[in-house]
Amino acid sequence: MTTTVTDTTAFALTTTRRVLADALDTVGLAIATRPSVPVLAGVLITGYDDGTATLTGFDYHTAITVTLPETVQVPGRVVVSHAELKGVLSATAKGTPKRKADAAPVTFAVDDGTPSVTVDGYTVPFEAYPTDDYPILPDAPPTLASVDRERFVRELGRVTVATIGADWNLPVLETVRLEASGHQMSMVATDRYRLVWSTLPTVPATTEHETGVVLAHGKTLAKLTKKLTGDTVRLGVTDDLLAITCGDVRVLIRGYEEVGNFPKYRWLFPDTVPVTVTADRADLLTATVRGRGILKAKRENALPLAMAVTPDTVTVSPDLPGPTVSPEMSAKTDGVAAGELLRFRFNPEFLEDALSSVTSDTVTLHASSTTKPVVVTDGDEDVSSAAYRHLLMPIRPTS
Repeated sequence: MTTTVTDTTAFALTTTRRVLADALDTVGLAIATRPSVPVLAGVLITGYDDGTATLTGFDYHTAITVTLPETVQVPGRVVVSHAELKGVLSATAKGTPKRKADAAPVTFAVDDGTPSVTVDGYTVPFEAYPTDDYPILPDAPPTLASVDRERFVRELGRVTVATIGADWNLPVLETVRLEASGHQMSMVATDRYRLVWSTLPTVPATTEHETGVVLAHGKTLAKLTKKLTGDTVRLGVTDDLLAITCGDVRVLIRGYEEVGNFPKYRWLFPDTVPVTVTADRADLLTATVRGRGILKAKRENALPLAMAVTPDTVTVSPDLPGPTVSPEMSAKTDGVAAGELLRFRFNPEFLEDALSSVTSDTVTLHASSTTKPVVVTDGDEDVSSAAYRHLLMPIRPTS
């Protein structure tokens, strides 16, 4: 991209309402409602002399830039209120069919230092923030790995279920640990009661040995995945910065400093287990949802679900006082002796999340005992090598 003209006395770009509105929605994820520095309530719009424009939002922790090719007539740089510009685009579309409103031409211009937007016969001026007050974005680290976007989004969604909210005041457990190299990347998250680990290959795989590790905020990542465009996600990773580039969107996220304080997760996943239970995923999930619903109906939200395993059968039922009968489901069981009954107790929400995250028709539970961590995998994958592993901590019986 060529050098910009930084003088904001003149600037012009033309696009459509839909394109500009979508770009504002995306960068808005990095714009605080009440920022500590007023200029950070603005969107930085930069026009380059090759006709390309970029829109940027930045809150010191996350920077999001969206590129709009072939839109600039007069290069320049200006910062205007993100909320006002987005609001004007929305207001001028009211009463117009959506398809027509989306396709309406929009011109954003700076004339003699005053920014304005022209759309559907309206020209609305804006107050510009001082561009010199806008902070300089950090340099993006070089790409270490490229992965398929659909798979990246899917796996990240499966992993972030194990991140906790900020109200716990445990920042490390709010993060996803991302590790990238030339041949694969992994994502790990934990809330201390469950731990999710997903590994996916790079495209194309290389033999590069350089590796980067970063802790990135899980909820922020989850929101960003909905805004990624293109087929491939390129990842640049250092211990304090994550760069995600996909299509016309580039994201920079500052990593948490406590990389070394992330729980030592690898040793929690066994290489072998004495007991495995493979069953139909949909059947197990239905039984879990029903059991959880029964507990809610009886206002017994603190009670677990009980999973009973015998040779060739599995049952999921609410762990209520007194006898409770639930339908049996057929299962392939290894390590369960004739006449033996294994009884696991799980947090209902966590068990439902784990089964919902499985993408294959069957699911396997790998167990060492009824009170030690249980690993859930897709299909009948081996516990030591599965690309996706969801570890659950059973609830110990109180008596």
